[in-house]
Amino acid sequence: MLKIRKAQTNDAASMAEILREIGWSERRNSMPLEQVSGPIEELIDHSKKDSEGHTIYVAVNEENKAIGFINVHWVPFVMLGGVEGYVSDVFVSPGASGMGAGRLLIDAVMQEGKERDAYRLMLTNGKEKPSYKRGFYSKAGWTERPKVANFVYYYKEPWS
Repeated sequence: MLKIRKAQTNDAASMAEILREIGWSERRNSMPLEQVSGPIEELIDHSKKDSEGHTIYVAVNEENKAIGFINVHWVPFVMLGGVEGYVSDVFVSPGASGMGAGRLLIDAVMQEGKERDAYRLMLTNGKEKPSYKRGFYSKAGWTERPKVANFVYYYKEPWS
């Protein structure tokens, strides 16, 4: 039976392992696990200190080990006149694929957004990703925005 809960610092190693399992970054996979999990621990601590601005949930198995996680940032959005939730990360261990962890994580964020009276939730999904190809987000009630381009400006080299 899977459970969803807020991430704790000791979940960072499992979260780092998930990123390795999916092969998210060659650079990350070549680093010692502690170097990958350390920044994740810091992000979890930051989200716990700033719970108004950030939430990280994990899906855990019967052994209380994280098998998936989602990270959302709650941002005041002047144009909307309210808060928008930006989902920056959704990852599930390939070994847990098909168990419903992704849907439970998305549902948890959708519920929190409703409780916060957010105007909307937003995320970016690569069109080559399996989740996009199988319509994961549209099946959960999300709408793809056809007229919006997603641009980024990097200050640092990204992990991926």
